[in-house]
Amino acid sequence: MNFPQSVSFTITNACNLRCRMCGQWSEEGYIRGRSAARRKELELADWKRLVDEMAEHNLKNVLLRGGEVFLFPDIIPLLEHLRAKGIFASIDTNGTRLAPFAADLVRIGNLHLTVSVDGPEEIHDKVRGVKGTFRLLRDGLARIAEEEKKQGAALSKSITFTISPYSYRALGQIPEVARSLGIESICIVAYYFIPRAVGEKYEAELVETFGCKAFAWRGFHHEQSGVDADAFLGELRAYRSGLRGITDYPYFPMSEDEYRTWFGDAVTPVGSVSCANVEKLIDIQPAGEANFCVDFPDYAIGNVRGSTIAELWNGPRAEAFRAYRRNQPLAVCHRCGAKYMAGIRGNV
Repeated sequence: MNFPQSVSFTITNACNLRCRMCGQWSEEGYIRGRSAARRKELELADWKRLVDEMAEHNLKNVLLRGGEVFLFPDIIPLLEHLRAKGIFASIDTNGTRLAPFAADLVRIGNLHLTVSVDGPEEIHDKVRGVKGTFRLLRDGLARIAEEEKKQGAALSKSITFTISPYSYRALGQIPEVARSLGIESICIVAYYFIPRAVGEKYEAELVETFGCKAFAWRGFHHEQSGVDADAFLGELRAYRSGLRGITDYPYFPMSEDEYRTWFGDAVTPVGSVSCANVEKLIDIQPAGEANFCVDFPDYAIGNVRGSTIAELWNGPRAEAFRAYRRNQPLAVCHRCGAKYMAGIRGNV
């Protein structure tokens, strides 16, 4: 049996913030609008079983994401189990709950923290929808630094900046923000915008081809990007000139012309048309559904509650979707960056 090269665990849909650009919890977010998406989530024993299967197939990396990862009640036992199995964990977090876990995170090690930052304090808090959010992540990173010094160990850390209409005018300030937080690596990613016509085309594709409903695009519904290309490119140049030794992680790098296209319309392809995920990556959602795309998890290839990862990966639902996607992108794929997870990030 074949096995995925990359695995993502979306371990919870719960989140303590209401970020304006978020596909899950913004005003039109697909989690906020779907009570079914908040049904009973997998428990620690379920995730540990999946970790054991990964270890049997010699996988060495996993991505942990949410929601907010540190709202999962058994996050520390899960990280301890991953460490025991020799699996490196990359954790996407909003950073607000790092302080209470700092000592354990440094103790466990073998992990990378990617903290979302949208600008200096005032802008960040406005984007995140909760006042005091920047202070919490700043204090959490400071607490980790204290534990690193105390325990004589260091964690790998970076920040991610989402280019959205709510934050892009702060991009030029991000290198200095990173320095103030003690961070030496930044990744910038463009947010998605899906006009209704594109979303409804995608819905029709899934219904007609797979008999599957589509819900996720509504969380990214915007008729226009809201990003002024000229103003953004000025910020991009300021960002690049301000790095001065800070690493600009090339998750999905674009030229200036490609950025103009990305934010100018939602149908012209930018970057790769193919999707590496269908050949390499599986994501497990909180209730156990497995899929190929963390951002548009509409089509499930099965559920891990009653199956192994290998069974789902090689099953008929996976093969049907894989065959279709190899030949053509779906309507939303031109404004999806998740398809780069298995290609550029490698083993997540």
